[in-house]
Amino acid sequence: MEDALSDTLGLVDIDAAVYFMKEFQAPWGMEVKDTGFAQFHLVVTGQAVIEDEAGEAWLSPGELVVYPRSGAHHIADQPGRAGEPGQIVVGRILKGQPVFQGGGQRCTLICGHFDYSHGDHHPLFGELPDRLLVSADQALGVEPLMTLLQIMIRESKAAQPGFGVIVTRLAEAVFAAILRSHLQQETKEKGFLAGLREPRLRRCLDYIHQCSPASPSLEDLARHAGMSRSALALAFKTRLGQGPGEYAARLRLMRAAKALRDQAASVEGVGLAHGYQSAAAFSRAFRALYGQSPSDYRSQRAGS
Repeated sequence: MEDALSDTLGLVDIDAAVYFMKEFQAPWGMEVKDTGFAQFHLVVTGQAVIEDEAGEAWLSPGELVVYPRSGAHHIADQPGRAGEPGQIVVGRILKGQPVFQGGGQRCTLICGHFDYSHGDHHPLFGELPDRLLVSADQALGVEPLMTLLQIMIRESKAAQPGFGVIVTRLAEAVFAAILRSHLQQETKEKGFLAGLREPRLRRCLDYIHQCSPASPSLEDLARHAGMSRSALALAFKTRLGQGPGEYAARLRLMRAAKALRDQAASVEGVGLAHGYQSAAAFSRAFRALYGQSPSDYRSQRAGS
């Protein structure tokens, strides 16, 4: 049985690109623009410093920084170091040209991005911080994480049959491990991750995801959580800011949106398969969450 976090990540079509694994020698610095993707940097050896609107943060071997909502930032061997545009650095590396070989302190970086452009309607992605600092040891371990990222680099370069599926599945695994590590460090008392930290609410969330697109009754959820109906309703609302029924309804629409992107079934067929008794009812609910009709959504995002 799939858990709530795994199922959520499966609904948002996570993809990734790993730009490079490269050793830099000081002095070096990169200016990374707001690209619209969730940028990440893993320090394999040496040290690096990140500077952004939140201030500076040092990264040691095995430490990873992720910008879940993209965001401009500077990464270098020391604070205040002048940097080259990141896209120029990546381009030179991909062409096999030397970069940052000044002879100073060495630092090996793995850099890339995640893309989860269909995840904006799940509360998880709205509550992630602008900058996420994670220890690879707490995720998968430095060596396993580095190995997965290296495989993604190799598969992307080779572009052999099936490479897209391999890279996508590895991206999902890496991103899930990062989020799980963040979950273990997170201290906020409200939100989806706060719900996952509470064992009874996690059982409730898992059950909602396992039942979807059907919506389990409050009585069934309370039994799985080991709570009374009133206590569960209050705890769920307090932690997640919405009731179990509201969460289940939003999840059902996210499943429908994925079906519109991935399947050839008619809009009416998608609605019926996800618990709506008519195309009109499906369209109203879908428009309320996504701001457009199911047909418009499909035409704009199918296959994206």
